[in-house]
Order: sequence, then structure tokens, then C-alpha cells
Amino acid sequence: MSKNDVLDRTDIEDIVARFYADMLKDPIVGFIFTDVAKIELDHHLPVIVNFWMDVVFGGRHYDGNPLRKHLELHQKIPLRPGHFTRWLYLFERAVDAQHAGDNADKMKQRAEMVAKSISAAIVQGRRRDMQLVLPRD
Repeated sequence: MSKNDVLDRTDIEDIVARFYADMLKDPIVGFIFTDVAKIELDHHLPVIVNFWMDVVFGGRHYDGNPLRKHLELHQKIPLRPGHFTRWLYLFERAVDAQHAGDNADKMKQRAEMVAKSISAAIVQGRRRDMQLVLPRD
């Protein structure tokens, strides 16, 4: 079966819906969204679709700060690199399920950048919070 590229908002809505359907059931990251962040899908999904619209097609649909949101979430539960690895795996799987092409690749590349940059920011924050302990003479 031939897969189409990501062509419009409907394609992005389908990817995001598939991704969240899988992610919310996932034993590694699902609880973060259901029990900790307690996202409301009716509000959350259009925001995420807007983010991906800007990534793929340009424009100013999304008005948010994903780094700030994840840092706030990290205050509630420690987010680890493995959480972001799993998130990325699930996202790429959702894209690849029905799409292939330049825009699909763009979504996966940006998802990887987002996962790496947010994970790195959290690790840097943990390093800043550490205190240097020197041995006593």
C-alpha cells in the first residue's frame, strides 16, 4: 500500500489522534499524561495540531511554550530521557502508520529535535540544582 505525504490539517489531526490514542495507553508514558498532567483532550489536541501545522506548513497557529510546560510537569514528576525516547518512538510510529514523504520526515525530524532539546533542558536544570561537595582535607 502506498502512503501519502502529510498534505493538510486533516492529516495532522489523524496523526495526532493516533499518537495520543497509543500514548495514553502506553505503560511507560501514558500515566504522565493521564494521572500527572491530566490533559483534557478536547482542549489539548487542537493545540498540538496547531503546533504541527506551524512546523509542517508554516504560519502562526500555535501560541505556546512547550519547554515551559514540560519544565512545569517535571516539577510534578521527574521526567527522564527514557520518557522522551518512548514519546519519540510512539510519535514516529503514528506518522509512519499512514504517511511517507518530505512533510512526514519533517514532522519526525522536528519531533526528535523537540524531544532532545526538552530532555537536555531538564538535565541542565538538574545539574544547576546540584550542589558541589568537596572532600574535606
